[in-house]
Amino acid sequence: MFALPWLNRKKGHTGGLGEARIYFNASSAENLAKAPGITMKIANALVKYREEVKPFKKPRTCSRFPALRKEVYKQINPQKGTEGELYTVPRKGEKVEEDDDSPLSPSKCLTIDE
Repeated sequence: MFALPWLNRKKGHTGGLGEARIYFNASSAENLAKAPGITMKIANALVKYREEVKPFKKPRTCSRFPALRKEVYKQINPQKGTEGELYTVPRKGEKVEEDDDSPLSPSKCLTIDE
């Protein structure tokens, strides 16, 4: 049996449908503070920045946020989800509370008129 080295490489976030996500443009400061390397002070600054300056569109835009040092950026490893929202995953063992304003996929946005 031979090994396929690229199958064992982990790039970005792994996981699947059950993966907890922390959304940069929708999560509360409390949830943002559960991401690796993000303190409550940084989380509050992220919320203020996205509300007063602009939301985060691409992973690279997170690196331009003044409070995120290069080491923290590498720890959070921001990803763009299939729904287009920028997210990270919580530190191991952290549970993310469900935010009221979490992004919805298009299928959840449809309404049926009677």
